[in-house]
Amino acid sequence: MLSIAWSTLRRQPGVLLGAFLMIAIGSGLINAFAVIQYSATHAEAPVERYSAVPVVAGGGTGLFTQEAVKRVRGLSSVREVVPELTFTAIVLDRHGQPVLPLTRIAQFGHAAASAKLTPFALREGRWPAGPDEVVLDRELAEAAEVSLGQPVPVLVAGASRTYRLAGTAEPGSSTGPLPYQRTLFFADERAAELAGRGAGRVDALGISVNSGFSPATVAAEVESLLSQTVRGDAPGPAGLPTLRVAAGADRGVLEGSLPDDRATGQTMSMLTAIVALMAITVISGALITSIRRRSRQLALLRAVGATPGQVRSLCHAEALILTLVGGVVGGVLGLGMAELLVVALRSREIFNPAFRVSYSAQPMVLALVATILAGQVAAWLTARTALRIRPAEALADSVAVTEQTGKSTLKIVVGVLALAGAGTVQVLGMTGLMPPALRGVYGVLASGLVMVGIGFIGSWVVYGLARASRAPITALSSVSGYLAAANVRFQHRRYAGVVAPLAVGVAIAGWALSSLPLYTLSTTEEAAERISADYILRTPLIRDAYIGLSEKTRQEVAGIAGVTATVGLWDAWAQATPVRTGSAGGIQDTAATYATVTTGKVDGLLDLQIQQGRLSDEGVAVGHSYAQQRGISLGDRVEVRITGASSPVVLPVTAVFGLDKGGQEGLLLPGRALSGHVATPAYNRILVQAEPAAQSRLHDVAGGSGLVKVESTGEFRQRYVAERAAGTSSIGILAVVLVGGFLLLAAVSALVLSAVDRAGEFNSFRQISAAPRQIIVMVVYEMVLTVVPAWLLGVMATAWMAFLMAGGDVAAAVRAMPVGTLATFGLVGLVTAVAGCLVASRTAMRSLNRFEMG
Repeated sequence: MLSIAWSTLRRQPGVLLGAFLMIAIGSGLINAFAVIQYSATHAEAPVERYSAVPVVAGGGTGLFTQEAVKRVRGLSSVREVVPELTFTAIVLDRHGQPVLPLTRIAQFGHAAASAKLTPFALREGRWPAGPDEVVLDRELAEAAEVSLGQPVPVLVAGASRTYRLAGTAEPGSSTGPLPYQRTLFFADERAAELAGRGAGRVDALGISVNSGFSPATVAAEVESLLSQTVRGDAPGPAGLPTLRVAAGADRGVLEGSLPDDRATGQTMSMLTAIVALMAITVISGALITSIRRRSRQLALLRAVGATPGQVRSLCHAEALILTLVGGVVGGVLGLGMAELLVVALRSREIFNPAFRVSYSAQPMVLALVATILAGQVAAWLTARTALRIRPAEALADSVAVTEQTGKSTLKIVVGVLALAGAGTVQVLGMTGLMPPALRGVYGVLASGLVMVGIGFIGSWVVYGLARASRAPITALSSVSGYLAAANVRFQHRRYAGVVAPLAVGVAIAGWALSSLPLYTLSTTEEAAERISADYILRTPLIRDAYIGLSEKTRQEVAGIAGVTATVGLWDAWAQATPVRTGSAGGIQDTAATYATVTTGKVDGLLDLQIQQGRLSDEGVAVGHSYAQQRGISLGDRVEVRITGASSPVVLPVTAVFGLDKGGQEGLLLPGRALSGHVATPAYNRILVQAEPAAQSRLHDVAGGSGLVKVESTGEFRQRYVAERAAGTSSIGILAVVLVGGFLLLAAVSALVLSAVDRAGEFNSFRQISAAPRQIIVMVVYEMVLTVVPAWLLGVMATAWMAFLMAGGDVAAAVRAMPVGTLATFGLVGLVTAVAGCLVASRTAMRSLNRFEMG
């Protein structure tokens, strides 16, 4: 059967090449994203700062108490434990501006005592001994153009202070400068003050191992011990714990100079699933197009005695040949795609500069299996269509595959409902109303519904527009236009395999591009709605983290004449579980929510739409949706866990508020109640209630570096939109747009190549006296009637999704529509299809002319 399948395929090289190209690109896309996802999951950040110790424990700000340090020192396998503090410290020039771009490389301050963890040694001068001295690494000192004894302005947690350069340090000659971070060393007491962890807490532990013990064994022992000191920790939504103890190459991620690729790996998992669905659409479309174009051949086999089972076997064999060869070629192509995608993503700072592609047979095998399975399913579905053709019709050369009106109507209804469902799923996901179990996969669900909807109604959109345009096209060209409209209308189901990838590529790319501004606008509006303060002090968002503002800065602001109230805010993942009478404690799970922790007066500065109770420093406020999900009521006592907490804390519920984003931002916690349980990091924002006359003094506190902003609520809303849009990871958006382009290329190429095999059809037109020019014009009109409807379907799907994501706001939806990108997709697709079909048709016509002359 395989030999027969190959014989039938090679007799139609245009269809063969078109299907092969679409399958190779589809398989390549699956392989490329699977390889990137594998690389992100197995990525290892380079070990730089911790190269002098074999084991490191860390993972969170102020994670370890002095008691925890003492416990680790008591292990027989441990020779020495060196605590470390790490905080952002930015060197300024004489004009108060950063000497290095903030997004290019991290700048960290540490205590001088922790230098023994690092490869650094003094190059000149001495280690800092006083509170006003600092040591810089050589590259940072050269960038700041300072030498020994000169003043060095440094900004930490929003406050600028001038230090004297006591010395410079550099790694040993064998290592060279650290590529991804710059280092400052302060006197130990000053570093503890600047870090502001409180109660002797530290961020990390560098652990030296006694002889006879392996680092990996010691790391496991230390992790087991330290896990008892962070019993109040709340893992994030991905279930990843805060504490991490690493040995060997795993130490690099704890340095914090590069983003943790574990989160990137999880993002890529969902994106890979979306891309796989899109690619399967391409592969299925290729095989559907290939088999439907040869429906008459398959019917003729029935006429000469082939059984339905043999016809099905032939379809499956053809699919196996195409998907196996195309999958192998696509696997190789996918490796190149992966490299190009990573380069593009690194250039946009979506991937960190140390990210590299890791190769493994696993993603390649998975891509090949997915390709073959998709081909077999498509062959089974399409064989059913071929078997509906009566052998007598094939012999009479009057093949027509009809479909019952009721069945066609059902498909259209299902397609429309699927597109409506896709928009609904996206809206529920963005607003936080999606059930918790589905929040991580709502993008996959929405994408799948878009593809299903377009798959059901794609060919019928082509049919409808071909029918509607028959009169105007016939008016433009009485022969060519009429034939094109009739041909496309009659053969509209043949084009379904090409129309679906075209429309899906446009729809998914448009959806991804429109979702970013709408999501950013939505989250910004929600953040602004929570704030009722007169002024907001904040720092920029750098690599998904704020530089931060210190408690000292908040107290300085509170002391300004005309300031009546201040509150500092910081965020963390947290859980709240009701403590029932007779129970030993709350249920342990990973139902995390984003919590805002406050220090200062909240009333009048935050407006959370309180529904019950009132805000208090003695208790927790719970969001209405989160309370419903967790079974919490006003007056309950809840066990609160928060990122990095040494132990859980039990607090009463004193208020229930409405603005909790469907439970995703469900807790407001008083910092005072958490004291002793968790370190207090720098504030993300300080809210201020003040008279207008105090604004100039607020700017004085902010300084002239531009890194601390003083904004009114209106200014905050406007600038925060731009910053969040820039800071939001656009890995999915860029990748999906690239995938959309690949789908467009694959579908158009298949459409073009299929024209090569139409010599027999063109000969029929010549026999009824159609001129060669009329046939060529007919082909051009066919491309217009195929590509334009597919593009319009994709644009309409994008507009529908944008309308729903904008909450019915037509103006916001129109502003979010990526008109330029969609227009470019449509224009490039149409021009490519027309130009390619002109070449292919002329080739077919020349072969026909040679046949006639012979």
